[in-house]
Amino acid sequence: MRWILPAVLALCMVLAGMAGAEATPAPKIAFDESKYAFSPVVEGETVAHEFVVRNLGDAELEIFKVRTG
Repeated sequence: MRWILPAVLALCMVLAGMAGAEATPAPKIAFDESKYAFSPVVEGETVAHEFVVRNLGDAELEIFKVRTG
């Protein structure tokens, strides 16, 4: 029975620490659109499309590798 009080106190300390902890800032990427289909293109013709990338998070968003699909 002597171990109950220390165990309860330790549990209370852990729970109190968790309640006061704030979430770590993190980036959150968002796209207005994730796909785009071009109309038929004549060979050799140059086409372009811009994708809008937004950061909805509360930390800096870094983009390192971009690949076309």
